[in-house]
Amino acid sequence: MNKGNISPAPAAFSLDNVADLYIRVSTTEQAEEGYSVGEQEARLRSYCSAMGFTVNAVHIDPGYSGATLNRPGINQVIKDVRSGCVKKVIVWKLDRLSRSQKDTLVLLEDVFLENGCNFVSLMESFDTATPFGRCIVGILAAFAQMERENIKSRLMMGKQAGLKEGNYYSGITPIGYKSELQENGKRALVVDSYMSQAVQDMYRLYSSGRSLGEVGVYVQKKYGVYADRDRRAAADQCSRVLRNPVYAGRVFMNDMEYAGKHEALVSPEVWKQVNDRLAQNQKAYKRAYTGSDGLLSGLLFCGDCGARLSIRQWGWKGSKVNKYICYSVSRCSKRMIRSDSCSNRKNHFNVADLDALVLGEIKKLALDPASLDALVEERSGSRAAPNLDAFRERLANIEKQITRLLNLYQTGIVSLEEIQGRLASLKEERETAQNCLEEAEGENSGKMSKKEATDALASLAGVIEAGDADRLYSLVHSLIEKVVVLNGEITIYWAFC
Repeated sequence: MNKGNISPAPAAFSLDNVADLYIRVSTTEQAEEGYSVGEQEARLRSYCSAMGFTVNAVHIDPGYSGATLNRPGINQVIKDVRSGCVKKVIVWKLDRLSRSQKDTLVLLEDVFLENGCNFVSLMESFDTATPFGRCIVGILAAFAQMERENIKSRLMMGKQAGLKEGNYYSGITPIGYKSELQENGKRALVVDSYMSQAVQDMYRLYSSGRSLGEVGVYVQKKYGVYADRDRRAAADQCSRVLRNPVYAGRVFMNDMEYAGKHEALVSPEVWKQVNDRLAQNQKAYKRAYTGSDGLLSGLLFCGDCGARLSIRQWGWKGSKVNKYICYSVSRCSKRMIRSDSCSNRKNHFNVADLDALVLGEIKKLALDPASLDALVEERSGSRAAPNLDAFRERLANIEKQITRLLNLYQTGIVSLEEIQGRLASLKEERETAQNCLEEAEGENSGKMSKKEATDALASLAGVIEAGDADRLYSLVHSLIEKVVVLNGEITIYWAFC
């Protein structure tokens, strides 16, 4: 939340005295004395008035935790600092900035000091303009993080103890139950006499062989459950209900699970039977519909339109075979179509033939280490290393130009209207340069090293001999980035450097 900018300062104005005020209160601190938004802002403005500082903006994060930097107010502060329009960031207390030592030090070193901006905390009475201030902020940040972790640890210990006693912990009451306040002041799960029948019908129907889609339609019509959702969404919700151990009388948190105090809606035997069937059907669905029965499913792309290739039955009745076909040609999924005039229609590969062809190329690399060396050398030679320093220098130059324009405006030499166009242009250039730098820095991220590729290839023979289809699928997908197919021609793009 930004409470607006203050009008430009008079001629004696100095950019070194321009400050952003940052205010944060978490939900539990809203009512605490000394932590309210109004109280913090009043004290910060009084301090700026006494010190002769000009307030650029007041950025507020109401109801946000200090555990992360995913807050709109602090992100706006960072933007102001990096754009050079403020040289001070002032808070009421250090933990208002962050309760994470790492985040605090990152803000201090990589954002504030990196951009010539000082950080001031009123309660701790330090200013990072001095060496002592920079030292003490690190110490206090460590204590702020320790306190946050202690609070988190105490809460977790309390939940773990309650979980062992059978208490249910979640912000969501599962369908089929109601959350009621007990005499001891705690809430507990109590069976909902009507909706519990819907849950029991889900288990009964699915265990009898009905599909998730059929179960979803049934409870929609009979009980009005998930009535606002389509068939697929209703089936997904039913799947979540069937997988939830709460209905078998269990409570859980992360990897811990205990017997619950609440009444079970189905027996543990029925729950296990249903979940065994779910696991089997999930594996069958994955192989039949997501295409993992093809070794290259997910790796294949059309060389003409760029669409993916999927497995489809092709041919006349009685002589159909499974082939890899471009989505733009098969047109079996509208959202996957990339062109209405794709030319990749000839010599569609049989699934088994193309899988064997690519696997043969992998075997060649496994049997001939020299071919792997040559391939790595060829790829390294054809890929020029990006000049990161050039990108960084360009970014620094843009930042200087932005700062210079803002200084001219702040000192009254030029009007805002005179520099608005140039500022907008520079900001676009900065964004483009930043994107180019990030792209260059991440160009080789996630690539498999030569040693990793060698180790993977060495395991190929054992995987094939063991007949482990899942391991072979994973191995092929780790070695290959993508395979481009165009009218019978294939190009393999390897995943290693």
